[in-house]
Amino acid sequence: MGERERDEPRMSVGQTECSEALLRVYEFLDGELGPSDCAKIAAHLDECGPCLNEYNLDTTLKALIKRSCSAERAPDTLRTAIMARISTSVYRIEGS
Repeated sequence: MGERERDEPRMSVGQTECSEALLRVYEFLDGELGPSDCAKIAAHLDECGPCLNEYNLDTTLKALIKRSCSAERAPDTLRTAIMARISTSVYRIEGS
């Protein structure tokens, strides 16, 4: 998202605000949202041109990365280390 767009106030379209839609766009792209959240984000993108533009940029970027990185496979030790870090959960108790 460009600097100018970050400074503009977030608008609300339907029940989903732009800030929420943009925050969850990668979850939407990766199919990680439940049906109701997916429908909310899809409805927002249908109605909001600026968010749809950001979604299109993210889709293009993801496709470019996939195309550029698919030729090489990471060494098994690196993959194992990354997966171990991803699976590590950190819990924080609110208010402490």
